[in-house]
Amino acid sequence: MVWLSALSGVLIAAMFIPASAFMITTGRSVSKDIVDLPLVVADTPNPQTTRILASNGQRIAYFYQENRQDIPLKNISPSMQDALVSIEDYRFFDHGALDLKGTMRALLNNASSNDGPQGGSTLTQQLVKLTLLQQAITKEQQAAAKEVSVERKIRELKIAIEFEEKLSKEEILERYLNIAYYGDGAYGVNAAAYHFFSVKPADLTVKQAATLAGLVQNPDRTNPRVYPERALQRRNTVLAVMAKLGKIDRAEAEKLSAEPLGLKFTKFPNGCVNSQASFSCDYIRRYLLADEDLGETVEQRKALLERGGLTVKSNIDLSMQDAVNKAVKQHVAPKDKAIGALALVEPGTGKVRALGQSRPMGNDKKKGETYLNYT
Repeated sequence: MVWLSALSGVLIAAMFIPASAFMITTGRSVSKDIVDLPLVVADTPNPQTTRILASNGQRIAYFYQENRQDIPLKNISPSMQDALVSIEDYRFFDHGALDLKGTMRALLNNASSNDGPQGGSTLTQQLVKLTLLQQAITKEQQAAAKEVSVERKIRELKIAIEFEEKLSKEEILERYLNIAYYGDGAYGVNAAAYHFFSVKPADLTVKQAATLAGLVQNPDRTNPRVYPERALQRRNTVLAVMAKLGKIDRAEAEKLSAEPLGLKFTKFPNGCVNSQASFSCDYIRRYLLADEDLGETVEQRKALLERGGLTVKSNIDLSMQDAVNKAVKQHVAPKDKAIGALALVEPGTGKVRALGQSRPMGNDKKKGETYLNYT
């Protein structure tokens, strides 16, 4: 209970003191070095997915560390916004960086209940934590971002207060929806909407929105692909909360709760291996990694390719690519000792239109696969 009293003192004090003069009074001593920590959250963009396109604009491949495409709040359905706020922080628009009622309720519950911890963080506090985790590069930074301590909570609260002073509630909500992880490789609501339901975020229905909003608390445990029954139960919890808050009526909540998840997956294959133009894709990747305009080092160029959200339109013609793939397969088998390779280059311009070879891309030697680009 000493920890509980200390943290309560910290949070109560934080309610009444601005960030510019942030002083903490608690039931135990708190390091002045921690209290005086600078607001070090850089305003850097989230990692974004890069698209490699053919000459006609069709997709050849994606490159990403995290499959994400940030979008403005106006392109996210009101149902999704309501569902997320309802389940994560229903008083979001009524409080500042700290919700004293919610925090004290969670503290009391956790001190007296054996049902597991109850979260008391506001949406803004959660955004701060996600942002710090996103920007943590070294092992030390990652450990500090995950550390369970009063000191870490104080630091996050300082930054949350700063966020509330600089950003509107709508901007905070937009950032949260875009940075949150929804599971199964989908980062941000845009990727999640397409991945789980194959729809634009603006077209998410109440049922779909409730499913996605329910995932952010524990995306691995409620992954709809792996644990559909858990995802369904969590979705129904969100629907019940929305009904309780008046976002939807109870009859609609009951009706939707009786329906299946209605999943319709869209895949976002990462890299060249699953592309119909795999070795043309590899040629483009190598070209970009050698382009000094994209960074001083190969590591910087690779980071830009996998995090920068680039759209790269190439000279590859997919109809020619199909013809190349077919021609190579007809004359040389994947496991032949000889290797067939074919490159189509446009006379006069030197534009590479298609590259193909008899050995498919991959690492299964029994199938004749290879990552060596013989073209």
